[in-house]
Amino acid sequence: MPADEKQQEESEFEAEVLRISRALFAPENEFQGSTYIGTAERDGVFVGPDSVTIVECTVSRRKDKAEKDGKKLHDACVAKAREYPFKSVKGFFVTREEPTADQRMVIKSFSSPLVACSFAQLRGQLVDSLKYLELRGLYPFGSAREPSSGDHGDLKPYVAVDPVESDTGEPFSVARVTEAVKDGRSVLLYGDYGAGKSMFLRELYRRLATAHRRNPFSPFPLLLNLRDHQGQVHPVEALERHARSIGFPTPSQLVRAWRSGDAVLILDGFDEIATPGWMGKTQTMRDIRRRSVELVRRFCRDSRASTAVVLAGRAHFFDSEREMRTALGPRDDSLFLMAGEPTEDQAKKILDAYGWHEALPEWLPSRPLLLSYLGSSSVLQESIEGTFGRSAGEGWNMMLDRISEREASMEMGVDGFTIRRVLERLATHARRSTEGLGPISKDELTSVFQSVCGYTPDEGSYQLLQRLPGLGAMDSVDGSRRFVDESLADAARAGDLVTCLLDPNTANPLMEMTGTVACLDEVGIDVAAVRLEEESGASSGRAYSSASVLQRRGVSDAVIADIIRVAGRLWPGDTSPTAIPLHGIELRSLSLTADSGGYDWLSFHDCIIQELDLTDHDGYPLPHFHSCLIGKMSGVAGWPALQPSNFADCEVAQFDVQLATGKGILALKTTPMNKVLLTILKKVYAQRGAGRKESALFRGLDAKHRELVPAALQRLTSAGLITTAKSGGNRIYLPVRGMASRVWRILQAPQASADSILE
Repeated sequence: MPADEKQQEESEFEAEVLRISRALFAPENEFQGSTYIGTAERDGVFVGPDSVTIVECTVSRRKDKAEKDGKKLHDACVAKAREYPFKSVKGFFVTREEPTADQRMVIKSFSSPLVACSFAQLRGQLVDSLKYLELRGLYPFGSAREPSSGDHGDLKPYVAVDPVESDTGEPFSVARVTEAVKDGRSVLLYGDYGAGKSMFLRELYRRLATAHRRNPFSPFPLLLNLRDHQGQVHPVEALERHARSIGFPTPSQLVRAWRSGDAVLILDGFDEIATPGWMGKTQTMRDIRRRSVELVRRFCRDSRASTAVVLAGRAHFFDSEREMRTALGPRDDSLFLMAGEPTEDQAKKILDAYGWHEALPEWLPSRPLLLSYLGSSSVLQESIEGTFGRSAGEGWNMMLDRISEREASMEMGVDGFTIRRVLERLATHARRSTEGLGPISKDELTSVFQSVCGYTPDEGSYQLLQRLPGLGAMDSVDGSRRFVDESLADAARAGDLVTCLLDPNTANPLMEMTGTVACLDEVGIDVAAVRLEEESGASSGRAYSSASVLQRRGVSDAVIADIIRVAGRLWPGDTSPTAIPLHGIELRSLSLTADSGGYDWLSFHDCIIQELDLTDHDGYPLPHFHSCLIGKMSGVAGWPALQPSNFADCEVAQFDVQLATGKGILALKTTPMNKVLLTILKKVYAQRGAGRKESALFRGLDAKHRELVPAALQRLTSAGLITTAKSGGNRIYLPVRGMASRVWRILQAPQASADSILE
């Protein structure tokens, strides 16, 4: 090693030894250090109230170095003992690596009060960092748990999902964040529920812990779950509680390590702490939120400038990013990161760990947490020829339960069932808006909680309401919230609809809704159907009877339309005994199935239907449409294919091209197999989210083509263009995420297509 590099190495080592020694032996006087005793310079002399400590340090492993420094230490101790006769005196011979046997023997020969030790041993008196890392690894890391068992220790391998820098959108890998933190830069990581924040922090912690074990000069990671510190506002108290929680024997060591800058501080879940005693003392939710993160703000304020502080929590807990930064108090030069969503490959890796190796259904959510819920639950299901798929309704119904149970584990006194009911009721209130997502005022948050739980929310419940999954800030001025996940909102809206359908005489906020409100999308209809399948008293007669009763009471026709669509999904062969007219509603999609005997009892007046799916139409009576606007008519090439009397003064923006209709496909000059492949793709991708029952894929084909359906399904499944799932005992086929553009290119020009799926 060149002389200048060696000298720099020795200087850095000496500086680190002196830093640790000051924290240990002279915390009240951080300016003590190297000095002269007589004419000889000593590396470090620290005079405390009751003791004097003298330190000599070296990177050398030679015996003669120990002899030289040992004599200097001994003489210095004798001199200080004479100068301070009422104080204890001790000398430390500190080596970078473990002292050699010869060095220990030399120092021992000088007898007390000299001690030979390694840097790690000296540092261990400040904090036994290796013991901390051992014990911390046995304790939960925030909400990072195995979904199927709740075990925090046996987690699937980490799948990296890079967050992005909030201003530039630049992705930051966990490796890159680790290097930034090691360089002393603070980080604020925020995102919605289930975005993998705790898993990211766990991986960051593990990388920092590995770096510390390899190089004891680097700070060790100190990770607190803030949910464990409700009611605390003082960092020292929080560190001491954290030590007791993990079984660390000397809590004061963690305090010393934090104050000396010997640790990287990681605080997970700033949205999960509450301080009691605020109710009635504050005027706004913003005051409550600011007071709730007092502990975080003090940690940021009181940490050394060299200490990296990493914060994580839900962004929508605050009304705006500006409020979040002001309330938490991160440093101005902090790295502000937003949790990202997994790519297709990353989503597959997450599900691969649970044995789901099939194509990903189009309805599948993107958040890592929800993917893990689905994967872990699928392991428990009987497979269908190797697939672990679920329908959208079954998947979202299960996920709402899991999400609610997860939130309940963070809030004492409120169970998962209650949290789900709160979410469902909020989703119902949001239906009044144009998009069906909000706004939801802070007063509505409180009143909904009270109507479901029967009591007003306390401090902890207010925290719960602020961080409810799927809700984000809408207006930073009035503190209103809105659903940021359309599928979650749609799934949650099914709850009150099911209750209303089963008993139209029970008090329900849907009964108070008149005029135009948002209809359920396909996910919500599917969830409602799944819920009703579990109800022994559910039937088509009951559904249509409830629809008639509610319509006579003036309940919004959007609610009536939802009941009719759910009944059609569950009991497609049954019809309403009385005519049901629907006025002024807007539907994203309306799918009519040939399983029904007809829809001539149903009429739409002055409605907007973004997509009317007639792919399965084979001559059964259609509903009556009067003065309706229809965005797209799937499965029909133009007015001549329709019954004119059923469409009075209606406008259709777009029909299917002739080649993409069922009749057009069968008329193509191509092989029978290609015709079947195209027909199946058309049917599966025409219906949003819900997929098609296997029986529907045979419909409209003659005997020769029906014989080819099983082989065509196998071919499309193997190619990853469709995937199978089960719903209510039926096998259904779903579109695959990311494949829609490829499928539409094939359908728009099937004879010119060179796609490999065609013969």
